[in-house]
Amino acid sequence: MKTWNIKESDAGRQKELSDGLGVSAIVAQLLINRGIATVEEARTFLKGDISELYNPFLMEGMHEAVSRIKKAVANKEKVLIHGDYDVDGVTSVVILMSTLRSLGMNPRYYIPDRITQGYGLNEGGVKEAIDTGATLVITVDCGISSYEEVKILKEHNIDVIITDHHEVPRVLPPAYTIVNPHQKSCAYPDKDLSGVSIAFKLCEALCTEFNIKEAWKHLDLVSLGTVSDVAPLVGENRILVKEGLKQLKNGSSNKGVRALIEASGLKKREPGSFEIGFILGPRINASGRIGSAGNAVELLLTDDDEKAGALAKKLNEANRERQRIEGATLKDAMSKMDREINFKDHKVIVLNGEDWHTGVIGIVASRISDKFYRPTILISTKDGMGRGSGRSIENFHLFEALMGCSDILKECGGHKYACGLTILEKNLERFKKTINEIANSVLTPEDLVPGLDIDMEIELSSLGDKVVEEIGTLEPFGESNPQPVFCSRNLRLARPPRIIKNDHLKIWVTDGKSTFEAIGFGLARDSDIELDLRKSPEIDLAYAVSFNIWQGVSIIQLKIKDIHPSF
Repeated sequence: MKTWNIKESDAGRQKELSDGLGVSAIVAQLLINRGIATVEEARTFLKGDISELYNPFLMEGMHEAVSRIKKAVANKEKVLIHGDYDVDGVTSVVILMSTLRSLGMNPRYYIPDRITQGYGLNEGGVKEAIDTGATLVITVDCGISSYEEVKILKEHNIDVIITDHHEVPRVLPPAYTIVNPHQKSCAYPDKDLSGVSIAFKLCEALCTEFNIKEAWKHLDLVSLGTVSDVAPLVGENRILVKEGLKQLKNGSSNKGVRALIEASGLKKREPGSFEIGFILGPRINASGRIGSAGNAVELLLTDDDEKAGALAKKLNEANRERQRIEGATLKDAMSKMDREINFKDHKVIVLNGEDWHTGVIGIVASRISDKFYRPTILISTKDGMGRGSGRSIENFHLFEALMGCSDILKECGGHKYACGLTILEKNLERFKKTINEIANSVLTPEDLVPGLDIDMEIELSSLGDKVVEEIGTLEPFGESNPQPVFCSRNLRLARPPRIIKNDHLKIWVTDGKSTFEAIGFGLARDSDIELDLRKSPEIDLAYAVSFNIWQGVSIIQLKIKDIHPSF
């Protein structure tokens, strides 16, 4: 059972936004919950379009980047684009490749191998630039921490333009110029851009300089990379994703995207942020997780229908293989948990396995952390060395905890909720003991109870078609703009509960005035839930709400987030 954290309502500001926008008090409160204070801000949030994007030349380093690329175009220089293997990195590479090609250039690209090389500009990328005779390297979604690599390239008279969205280190690489809004001296108003959004801003600036429109047709790729990278869907990211989703819904001009949509079984559905995050994105990611990210780049670059179909099929197969490997790793990890983890002593779950696939251990760590609501680190060992990936919970800063173990680790990196590390296998037991000692000093029993953030407590009967339509105007949902969650109390079952496909629970709830269908995906795996529902005369329900369209008929459906007996 989760702890419900219900946000406080503000009746005064509700009325101000409701009257000013002509929306329900419910939607007004949802806007307030998302940090929107004025009617003007709310209008921008709900109706903002590309006309409200900031001038890309406001970003520090943009003038210099465009000037250097213009020189490379004039001199027909060899240019290498260095990206990353995830969706954000892949889409960044494709947008910049396409834009430079439209300027008459023939750039090359390089993406490191996830397993053997890891993240970012590294020795392999440096060698590629030198061996191919490049005089300019442009990084996308990486490079801000690659001081030594940029220094070596500079020593070989190769200029480097860094475009990145990650936090900047104390000492910046000696690049020709850096385009990253997190630089302290950068006055660009929006600091939350994804890697592909920044690559797009560079392409937008180039299009302005050369008076072409190439970049604008790639907003579908911007939406793919931004949503998949779990970037905040506010500000410019929100506008770019909204416009990109329009392109996807109206039929993408990118043949690779169209082929992937068809191969994924989405041809008859309107792709939204959910479809990107859970269907399209994972297929692109799978290419870099267990194979070559180059397949994903080539898919999104090709103008050949047959090649696009073949590559989309490859990504589908890679995703199935990723799921198979992930499932086997999860099964092995859960078996080890039964033998090795004692929740009384272990507030942090640390598991290691011989030759676990490093491309999936982060996903598996996330699944285990979600299931048991504890920080979780999985470590793959081979030849005396371990490579690990971790995921955390609300009140445990994972990277700070790793800093307390720095004398045990060879390398580590990350942030509050995720980390990566390398460690000698002989130090594993010491690491497990030390990180749990740290956890015991900072985590309370209450911290290990999952919470559920709820936007508003409402009467069930306050929901209607108009209100649900208004809630839909807050889309696309994602990081910093989650799908709204409501709760309603003292509801009764209107019909007996049903179990669907052994996993999912369907119930019909009523407050005596309105009755709605509610579905709980995966809830039927709790063998006691149906019995508990039948025994409880009344329930409190936490849920999201949307329209469910079946055979042309649209009905309001609740998606269950949690159920409590009413007291």
